Order: sequence, then C-alpha cells, then structure tokens
Amino acid sequence: MHERLPRELTQLVDWSVTELGKVIEFELGKAGFVRIEKIRRYVKSDKSKSLKGLQALQTDLQKLSISEQYQIAHAFSLMLEIINSCESAYRAYRLKSESSAAKDQKHTFGRTIHVLTAHPTESRNADTLYYFKKIQALLERRLFGESLSDQAELNVLLKWAWHIPMSKQRKPSVMDEAEYVYGLGLQDEIIDLFIHQRQKKQPFNIRTWVGGDKDGHPGVDEKTMISSLNMSRGILIKWLSKSLKEFQRDMEPLVLVSAQEKHHIARIKSELRSVQKSLRSLKLIRTRDANRLHKLKMAILGLGNQHRKLFGIDSPLLQRIQTFLKVFPGLVVPLEIREDSSLVHEAALDSGSKLNIARMLKMLSRVSPEHDPKNYVRGFVLSNCESVQDIEAGMKLTKRYLGDYRLPVVPLFESSHSLSNGKDIIAEFLKSVRRKSIVKRKWSGDLEVMLGYSDSAKQNGSFASRYLVKTAISEIEKVIMKHGLRPVFFHGSGGSIERGGGSVQEQTDWWPLSALLNVKVTVQGEMIYRSYSAPEILQRQLERIMNARDRKSAKAEGKTSKKIDMALKRMADFTQSHYQMTLQDPDFLKLIEEATPYSYLKNLRLGSRPSKRQGSAVEIKSLRAIPWVLCWTQTRTLFPTWWAFGSYWKSLKEAQKKEYRSAFRQSQLFSSYIKALGFTLEKMDLNIFALYVSNSKLPDEVKTKYIREFQQEHKSCIKAVRELTGERNLLWYRPWLGTSISLRSPLIDPLNVLQLIALKEKNLLLLRETVTGVASGMLTTG
Repeated sequence: MHERLPRELTQLVDWSVTELGKVIEFELGKAGFVRIEKIRRYVKSDKSKSLKGLQALQTDLQKLSISEQYQIAHAFSLMLEIINSCESAYRAYRLKSESSAAKDQKHTFGRTIHVLTAHPTESRNADTLYYFKKIQALLERRLFGESLSDQAELNVLLKWAWHIPMSKQRKPSVMDEAEYVYGLGLQDEIIDLFIHQRQKKQPFNIRTWVGGDKDGHPGVDEKTMISSLNMSRGILIKWLSKSLKEFQRDMEPLVLVSAQEKHHIARIKSELRSVQKSLRSLKLIRTRDANRLHKLKMAILGLGNQHRKLFGIDSPLLQRIQTFLKVFPGLVVPLEIREDSSLVHEAALDSGSKLNIARMLKMLSRVSPEHDPKNYVRGFVLSNCESVQDIEAGMKLTKRYLGDYRLPVVPLFESSHSLSNGKDIIAEFLKSVRRKSIVKRKWSGDLEVMLGYSDSAKQNGSFASRYLVKTAISEIEKVIMKHGLRPVFFHGSGGSIERGGGSVQEQTDWWPLSALLNVKVTVQGEMIYRSYSAPEILQRQLERIMNARDRKSAKAEGKTSKKIDMALKRMADFTQSHYQMTLQDPDFLKLIEEATPYSYLKNLRLGSRPSKRQGSAVEIKSLRAIPWVLCWTQTRTLFPTWWAFGSYWKSLKEAQKKEYRSAFRQSQLFSSYIKALGFTLEKMDLNIFALYVSNSKLPDEVKTKYIREFQQEHKSCIKAVRELTGERNLLWYRPWLGTSISLRSPLIDPLNVLQLIALKEKNLLLLRETVTGVASGMLTTG
C-alpha cells in the first residue's frame, strides 16, 4: 500500500486543478472542457492501462483538429505544472513551519558550490516560469491562511498562462540562459542566504557554465564570456547600490549633531561619495576591471573605519556589504570555462591562435592583469582529458595568456578509460616537482578533478558509471593526499537519475569526507528552478549536505569487505557489457531514430548548445548526454538506469544473491543505486514505450523484438529489487512518493499520445508543447 499524501497538499492540488478546469471551460467553452475532462477520466481508468487502451485514445485524438489537439496538450501540461507548483509550495510551507532550532546548529566546516547551467534541461519558456513563480507564491500563502482574493488571483494567473505556450518557441541564446540562471540564483532572498552561510562559516557560492562552456558550443567566445559576467554584475551592483542607499539614509539624521562630531560625519559622507563613485565605474566590465574593483573595496573599508572611529562599533550593514563582497569578490558570478582537450592542444601549439578558448583567456588577462583572475573565472576544465599531456597543454595555454599559472586547470574524466586510469594520470602529473609546486603555490594546494557522470552513464549505464566514479574518487583521493595536497572533486552530475542525479542524501552517502568538505556540483535546468524558487528549499538542501559532512566527520569511514567490492565489480562489468552490446546493435540505433523524438531534437529549441556533435547519422558517441536522456524520458523508458540489472540477477546462484543482500546493507553505493532503481521502475511505463515502437516505421520483427526484450528485462528487474530488498513496494523507503507518481503518471499519457501524432504530422508547435508537458510530468527534461 502506498502512504497517503499530506491532507494540506491534496486539498491544495484539488483546489488548484479545479480552478484550472474553470479557466479551461471559460477559454474553450463547455464542449472543450468536457472533452478534456473525458480524457482525464479515461486515462485514470483501467481501460487505458494497456497498449490497446492507449491506441484507442490515439485513434480518438487523431480525429480532432490541430487546434483542438494543441488545446488538450496545453491543458494537461498546465495541469502537471500546477501540481508541481503545489508540491513545491507545500515543501516551502512545511520547511517554514518547522522548528528553527537547526539554524543555530554547529557543523563541521566545509564549502558548498553550485555550478549553474540552463542548457538544455529547461524546456519551459521564461514567461510561463514567471507566471508559475507567482502561482507558487500564492499557493504557499494560502497554506498559511486562506484569503478571499486567492481564487480570483489564481484564476487570472492561470488565464494569463493559458494564452502562452508552455514550451520555448525560439532557440534560446546564451544570454537567454544567463538571464534564467541569474534571475533565479541572484534573487535578494538567495543573496541573503549566501551571506548567512558565510557568516555561519559554512560558505555557499555559485558559479556558472553559461558564457564559459566552449566545449562543442559555437556560440561561446570572449564576447559571450564578458556579456555573461556583465549580466551578473548588473544584478549585484543593484543589490550593493540599494544597501549603500540604506546606509546613507541611516546617516542623514546625524547632520544635526554637535560641531565636533560633524567633522566625523563629513568624513563618512566623503567616504560614501568615494564608494558611490567607484561603484559607477564598475557598471560594465572593461580592461583592468579588477583594479577599479579593488578601489571600491578599499573605499568600503575606509567607510567602515570612519564609522567605527565615530561610534566605537562596526556598522552591521557595512559588515554585511563586506561579507557580500567576500561571496562575490569579482562582483560577478564567476564562470567555469571549458574546452575539449584536442582543441586545447591545438591552441597551445599556436602562439597566435585565434581559437575561441585562446581569445577567452586573453580577455580574462585584460580584465584582471594584476589581481586574482579566479574572481571572474574559477577554473579551466578540460573535456575528454585522457593524459598528463592534456593537462600540460591547458597549463601552457593559461601561462601564455595570464603570465603565470594563475588559473587552476581541471581535468575532466568522463570516459570509462579516463575514469579507470584517473589515478595513474594524477600520479604521473604529481611526479613532477615543478607541477606539484605549482599546485601548492598557485592553486592554494587544491588539486581539482571533475568527474563526468552524464557521459559515463550514457556510455556504460547508470550502475557501471557510478561504480567507475566511486572507484575513481577513492583512488584519486589517495594519490592527491599522499602528496600533501587537498583533493577537490567537481561532480558533473545532472538532475535526473540517468545522469547521476537524485536526492542529496543518495548522491552524497557514498562520497568520502574529502568530497564533502568541498562539495562542488553542477545544478541544471529545472533543478535550478526547483531548488532556487524558494530559499527554504535551498536551505534544506544545504543542511542535508552539512549533516552528511558531520556524519562522515564523526566516525571513521567504513570500508566494505573485499568480497563485496568484488561482487559490485562483477555486477558493474556485466551490466556495462550488456548495456554496450545493446547500444552496438544496429537495430537499436534504428529504434532510437524511429521510436523516440531523436530526429526532431534540433526542432525542440531547448538550449543554445547543439543537441549533438557534427554528423547526421545516429551515433551514440555524437549524441550529447542530455538529449540522450531526453529520448528515454519522453518515451517513459528511462533505459540507462535499469537495463541489464534484471538479467544479471537472473544469472546469479542463491549464494551469490546472498552476497548482494549483504552488499545492500553494507555498501552505500549499492543501496543508493537500488533505491534509485526502485524509483525509476515505479516511474516508467512500458505501455507508452510500446506505443512509440508500434507507431514507428521499424520492421514488425524488430518492433516485436524490442517490446518483448524490454518487457522481459523490466519484469526481471522488478523481481530482482523485491528479492534483494525483501520489500514488495519498490518505494518502501519513501512510500508517499509512490502515491505521487500514481496520481501524476496517467496525466502524462495524453501528452505522449499527442506527441506521436505531432511526430507523424510534423506539427512542431504540438511537439514542443508535449515535450514540455512530459518533462513537467516526469520532473526532468534530460
């Protein structure tokens, strides 16, 4: 049995969806409303829970006009999005209602860094998000106390939302993505949280890929880099100007003080004018920006000193401003820049290189010639790093343009080869006395390594990827610490389980303490909106990281037995092998092309970066990780997470199964994967997958083959999880989630059916709306 959802949440959903029904009836008339309600009731019934039931729905929807099909897609997309808003509002309400005792709790010192990026995992358009942010705020207020105006306010917001598509209708630019990231990440309430965490000695910072991630992105160069920095600069200057004006107002009544004190007040006013003058010079980033910023910081310091001389105490507001400047020392959100290692070699060999990455580093040297360039760019990440020579090429390039090794070079290990050989690459790198000295003197003794969850999961399957990453972290950590340096692991995981995501606890449970002392993770697309739309939700995520850090610090890290380690390796090898064999089957590549939205990726307009690398043929290597997951999310298959686990379990003898039951109790890596697997199996729907395959142009024997294989593997997988855990409920650890999925999933079905119609008719407006709607229902795009 699934656990009931909280009564306040179900009442909020009922009220909101009922109001949406009134809006639909107002906009479409009684007949339009009845049509949509009839579909809603049908997909909730047992009749629709089969391939035949879905085909019957498709037959009915195909008879409708193009505008009627779009109206249905729009209605169900809005319905799912309002359910999401209700759940987020309830989470924020519950967190605000809880005791504030945890706020003063002492924690082990550590840092948390979110590296934000928008492309291409946010399929909703910015105008829709604007209205739904208002809707979420209204729903949260209603949970604290109903108001007579609630219904009218929700009604008008939903009417406005009705008149715009949920999906993006034009391909976003890099600056569109920057606006999305900064609009959420630099809200006043979130800036308050940055300052609060710094004051608690639990620093929390954000960085961004937007404007710096050159790898495979023709639209990123030195101009977009500066434009992205300028956009965050503009928002941060507004915050600083507002705070300084508040200080100025606080000082104004003091003009009536005695003659002796007037001298001090005049000095304060003079210092304040100096600060304001410095601030005006920083509106746009130009050559030697860091020098002008240094003058501002000195002026603010002088202002604080004058206040202390007169009143014998620091101004809390000026202290807050100084903390703000420690959070944003460049008065920008710093970028991470990235390029493919092969192009870095090319640029390093040519001293007059005109490659974009060379021009970006040259621009950085102009902006910060004497001061720390890390205030603007935190690191130079090398994609597809496979050797020490790749790291050396990156270092050579940074020295050429920055005059010294002033910017950390970060190898990204993302292939099974580089993850398996990461320890050897780092060991060879640190053999050099010169390189080791550079890390100590120039990079503060921190050696950062980025781990690519998304691409490794695409190439190897989810469990094999996790095993490779876990092993790489353990081995690389030992090598770095042996040399007296601090390892910093940059986790390139996405929001979806298929790309290494999941809950904070499930992601961090198997990390070593070093990875928790400096937590650095990518946060992408919809996950930014979910985490940053309410500061309470973000605060809770930070608390979970701090609690995980405390737990690891309080006790010695337990090691799994060698026997269990070997068992996990056998499972990783088996699932990786079977997963890769499936990918190499030419019929499987045709399945991706014909039975998923793959062929229309370029038309979806989800992100500024191309969805696949050059070449038109279907190749796993050329398809980027996010669009790869999008194909399996839209078809509700979630293939990379569960494929081959059922087959592996079937191949085991009872004594071997006993080993894995022990592993489930002892290995945090394995138990977190099994929980993620249970969630995935509950969330997917192979009837929908069968509908996509049936609608494809694949030969009948290929259709039959894949429908049968997927159903058999899925059945084996469910049986394996139940035998392993001893639980019938796949979500035994979070039973309310099963209820949420069972209520939400049927509402996605009409969108899948309409998507197939859109693909057949080449109706791009309908296709985009259904992709966005399915993403809202599945809580992820890719």
